[in-house]
Amino acid sequence: MIMTTLPLIKIVTPSFNQAQFLEETIQSVMRQDYPRIEHIVIDGGSIDGSVDIIKKYENHIAYWVSERDAGQSSAINKGFLKATGDIFGWLNSDDLLAPSATKIASYYLMRYPDIGVVYGDRLYIDAKGNVTGINQCPSYKQGMFKKNFTLPQETVFFRKEVFEKVGGLDESLHFAMDFDLWCKLSKVTRMRHIPLFIGYFRAHETAKSVVVHRTEENGSAKYLEEHGRVYKRHFGTPPPSPMKMKWYRMLRRLNLLIEQRSDGYREEVLNIRSVISEHQENIHTSTK
Repeated sequence: MIMTTLPLIKIVTPSFNQAQFLEETIQSVMRQDYPRIEHIVIDGGSIDGSVDIIKKYENHIAYWVSERDAGQSSAINKGFLKATGDIFGWLNSDDLLAPSATKIASYYLMRYPDIGVVYGDRLYIDAKGNVTGINQCPSYKQGMFKKNFTLPQETVFFRKEVFEKVGGLDESLHFAMDFDLWCKLSKVTRMRHIPLFIGYFRAHETAKSVVVHRTEENGSAKYLEEHGRVYKRHFGTPPPSPMKMKWYRMLRRLNLLIEQRSDGYREEVLNIRSVISEHQENIHTSTK
């Protein structure tokens, strides 16, 4: 399959006082082996030296701003409003992309025009970048979100038109905005899993997800309340009980093991590896 024009990928990084990790995040976008990327950084008015880091790399950033905003969802939407690309993704300021993440995402979305969202597998890293865990996903199936499973956010790429069709991120949400977006997108387009690690999620002391779960009353309660509200908005019931989730996770692991043993899964992994290694000599990389 010869493709004449590569789609432009827009990556938005929302950031606030994450100077410790922001440089590595920007570098992970710069290291991509895909030629048509525009990186947008929306900083919430950081006072920890983040702006100096952004300025250091501003020749590699299509647009950036540092000003107070209404939170992460607002910052991401603001970034995408500046975007004119064909494919969107956002990368939080403490997470990383694998070197071929954008190349793989573009390949899938070009090969499967009926697919509006692709996502891959995730590696967990600590503050120093050490790998501490993995998250491998089975193929996407309808009903996945009703079982209260989500997508590894930093591995997700979607078409601009489907993001705009669902109205973007709900800016009233501060914890469950990604789960809400996946649910909305699943109603208007098909999704496909990429069986390869393409993103790194960093768990550290100041990460929002860690802070939320370690704050006994405030953060954890707010997260659970908001997630429960979003879940009920989409499915009409409270989220599954812990006992039911335990059963769902067991079935999910079993499905993944069965899938990974199939010839089709192995062939797809080999195909992705060939995409990573090839030089794409027949592709004309036009610019906008």
